[in-house]
Amino acid sequence: MEWIKGRTLRDRITLEGVGIHTGEISKIVIHPSEKRGIYFLHKGELIPALHQYVVNTSFATDLGKGNKVIRTVEHLMAAFYLLGIDSAVVEILRGNEIPILDGGAKVFFEEFQRVGLEELDHYWEIIEVVFYHRIQPNGIFAELYPNPKGIFEFEGEFKFFEEKIKKKRVKVSYTDGETPEGALVGARTFCYESDVEILRANNLGLGGYYVNTLVLNENLDNLIYSTEPAYHKLLDLIGDLALVGKRIRGRIYSFKGGHSLNHSIREYLLKFGRIIKPEHTPTGI
Repeated sequence: MEWIKGRTLRDRITLEGVGIHTGEISKIVIHPSEKRGIYFLHKGELIPALHQYVVNTSFATDLGKGNKVIRTVEHLMAAFYLLGIDSAVVEILRGNEIPILDGGAKVFFEEFQRVGLEELDHYWEIIEVVFYHRIQPNGIFAELYPNPKGIFEFEGEFKFFEEKIKKKRVKVSYTDGETPEGALVGARTFCYESDVEILRANNLGLGGYYVNTLVLNENLDNLIYSTEPAYHKLLDLIGDLALVGKRIRGRIYSFKGGHSLNHSIREYLLKFGRIIKPEHTPTGI
């Protein structure tokens, strides 16, 4: 078993921008921390970035404790996971939503690399898929397979793609230890052009515009990457599953899944996955 040391940032990072759903300006400071775990700090309330604090999975993943809610944490959590960061405090200075920035995880990823990472005196705990399992709520599904690596896959069907790109279904994966593709961290949140007014009528997507959101239409003229929607759904999958608070060992395959299905995957992992703790670490954990 290859153990991965915990990591934190070498310096704090301040980021400010619009929230994708609230449309309000948000400001956060991400602080280094030697304490194991990712935490969100909002007006004196410390909210762990863990499954049991998830309060919403509709169009985003939100965390809450008491009367405090932190919205849209998945892209930031994906950046933490992809870089092996398991210790940090995200202080919310303005608003209550993580700023959408570029629409994916690229800004977080690049800022983390800019300040640098520091290894800590503990190791990640591991949660391992023991048996094959299928979760199928309503036409979408996820399959979990035992695997010594951490592999995440997403496959989807996207309107307009079959006619224009000859790819109706796309699949991408990330294996622990590899450098993530730029398309994975850079893929923007997306919606169909026909749904924009519906979302805004429901007070969603109020901070979306063409820079931070891929608006899909029949011309597909807003794409940066040919498989951008699938890459973004994979990014969401990784960010959502990071809320188990452990390194995942297994192959996680999602077909047309979203935040709610990802929530069910977390539930299964935490209930039936095998948790493996390092026997000997410098801190005796």
